[in-house]
Amino acid sequence: MAFCSPTRRFNFLTSVLVASLLLAAYGALDVFAQPPRLLRFEASVPAMGSRVDLVVYAESESQAKLAMDAGLEEIQRLSLILSNYDDSSEISRLCRAPLGEPIAISPDLSYVLSQSHKWYQLSDGNFDITVGPLTQLWREGRKQKTLPSAFARERAKQCCGWESVAFATRSSVSLRKPDMLLDLSGIAVGYIVDKAFEKMVACGSACVLINAGGDIRVGEAPPNSEGWRVTIAGLGKTSPPLAKLTLKNCAVTTSGDLNQYLEIDGRRFSHFIDPKTGEPIERRQSVTAIADTTLDADAGATALAVLGMQSSSRLFDGMPLLEAILVESGSSSDAPVRLRRLVHE
Repeated sequence: MAFCSPTRRFNFLTSVLVASLLLAAYGALDVFAQPPRLLRFEASVPAMGSRVDLVVYAESESQAKLAMDAGLEEIQRLSLILSNYDDSSEISRLCRAPLGEPIAISPDLSYVLSQSHKWYQLSDGNFDITVGPLTQLWREGRKQKTLPSAFARERAKQCCGWESVAFATRSSVSLRKPDMLLDLSGIAVGYIVDKAFEKMVACGSACVLINAGGDIRVGEAPPNSEGWRVTIAGLGKTSPPLAKLTLKNCAVTTSGDLNQYLEIDGRRFSHFIDPKTGEPIERRQSVTAIADTTLDADAGATALAVLGMQSSSRLFDGMPLLEAILVESGSSSDAPVRLRRLVHE
């Protein structure tokens, strides 16, 4: 056995002691270190025909601004593609294209059109973006407070139908009926919110909320909470809330006729169009859909509103929705019906 000299042995023991103290110090830092403090930042801007509210929890104002700017830039970019209210948008130009002529479309519009057709199939034809001529006709009726004539309604109905939307390729589409109008209002906002959310999260802010007129996407829960609080309004303006939800990492959309309807001779015509009859839905209702994406929540809420309670219950399990809350005036004392997916993959 070899022995160390007293001096060398002292130096060795000193080195071991210092190393032990350093390891202990780093261990204490790991145990007691606190996560960075997140501050709440908010912004509200006019966009997509409504107001868009953004909430970000970030370590600094500069980080929050970076995320919000990225989200708003994406909203502006996609609005120029998908807005039916902008005559210069890509979807508006497509609807004005010569009859039957294949038109090159962007990847964003192609994706929204393909998802629209998917929801057309999932809803048994009740989610239908080709009802644009009917939507436009009844929107004008609400403005003028007049009932469109039977002739005008039948003429508009003849301009609808998915069978007349033809994809030559994934990036090329043509419309084969005169005066067709593809109405993306039940799906485009959801897609735009999803893409804006992705841009914001990519900036390093996982704790984010976007609310675009009731199309809501939320990320991680805010500090010291289980999730974001979302209140679902009742059927009437003075009605109590239908539900108070706590959500994270998902999307929620509520569709109803609280503000958009036409009432003539005691009949209440909502803004939802039944594609099979060409007529507006007359039952008073509210539908809330919860999904992984705002696109699916947006389209799902519209589809379930057109379907009604009974058909919604039958088709719900085939839809990419986590939960839905439906209430109709005059049914079961206005008690809401909640549909839930029992197995979520």
